[in-house]
Amino acid sequence: MDFSIEGLKDSDVEATLELFCRSIDDIHQSRPQEEREHLKKPYDPKKVRKRLSSENCVYLVVKEDRKVIGYMFAWATEGVGHIHWFYIDREYRKRGYGRKLLERTLKEFERHRCYESRIFIYPEDAVTCRFLAGLGYLEKAHIEEQYFGVNLLLMVKPLEVRPRVVAKRIVLAGEAGQGIKAMAHALANILAKMGKEVTMNVLYDATVRGGEITAEIVFSDEKVEVPFFEKADIYLQLAKTTRRPFEAERQIVEASVSEKEAPPESATVPFQREAIEKFGSPLFINMIALGRLLHDIGIPIDKVDFRAELPARFLDENIRAIKYGYTYQD
Repeated sequence: MDFSIEGLKDSDVEATLELFCRSIDDIHQSRPQEEREHLKKPYDPKKVRKRLSSENCVYLVVKEDRKVIGYMFAWATEGVGHIHWFYIDREYRKRGYGRKLLERTLKEFERHRCYESRIFIYPEDAVTCRFLAGLGYLEKAHIEEQYFGVNLLLMVKPLEVRPRVVAKRIVLAGEAGQGIKAMAHALANILAKMGKEVTMNVLYDATVRGGEITAEIVFSDEKVEVPFFEKADIYLQLAKTTRRPFEAERQIVEASVSEKEAPPESATVPFQREAIEKFGSPLFINMIALGRLLHDIGIPIDKVDFRAELPARFLDENIRAIKYGYTYQD
C-alpha cells in the first residue's frame, strides 16, 4: 500500500473535485439539492486552478496507491489558517488518514507563520467535534441558524507561532450612503479595544450626495509612526470609484462593481446581493463587509462587544449581518 499526502497538483484537480462533490452530497444529504449545488459552485476546476497559484493556498490531497481518497481545502492569511473543507472517503476511514491530514495541514499553517487555525463545523457532528478536540481545537463561538441558515460552531487551535502585528494597512472605499465611515469607526474601535495602536483617516468628495468616501486605517502592536501609506494590505471596495486605484496586497471587491477578473489573492464578493436577499435592504452591505474584514484580519468575533461599538438603530440586524459576513465563504 502506497500512502501519501501532497499539495494539490493540476493533474489531480478533476479527481479531487469529483470527491469534493461526493463529500458535499454526503455531508448535506438531508438538505435540498439547490443548497448543495450552491456549496459546490466556488470549487469548479477553473477557480481551483486559479487559487493554486496563490501563496496563501493550502490545498492538499490524500492518496492511497495513487488514488485520491481525501482532500483539504484551506487558506492561510493574516496569521490565521482557515480550514474550509476536508474529507476522507468513507471506504478509507479508520486508518488514521484524517489525523495525518490535519497534522500536515497544521504544519503548513505554521510554515505560513500562522498563530492559530480556525474551522467552522456543524455542532451536531459530534464525531468531528471530538476528533478536532483530540487535536487541540477549542470551541470558541456558536453561530445560530438565524444568522447563516445553519447552526455553526467555530473551533480554534493555537499554534506555536505568535508574530506581532506590525503596521497592517486597510482601505475601505465606497460611496455616500454605504456607511463606510460607520464601518471604519467600528473597525478602528474594535482594534483599539483588542490592544492595537490605531490611526484612521476619512476622505470625502465635495459632492453632497452620491460622492465617494475612503477610509484609511493603520493598526499595529507597536506605535504607528506614519499614518499615511501608498500601498495597503487589504483594499475593500464597495462601489465604483473615479479615484486612482489603490495598490494593495489583497483586494475584496463588491461583485457588482468588478469589471475584470480578480487576481488569485483577491476576492469578489456579492455583498449587496447578500444584504438584499438575507436582510431585505442594501443598507446592510457595510456590516456584512465588516464581518468579512474581521474574519480576514483574524479578530475573534466572540471577544467583540458589538453593542458597545454600533449605533442603537438596527442594532440586532447589524450584529446578525456582521456574523453573517464573518462566516461567509466565497
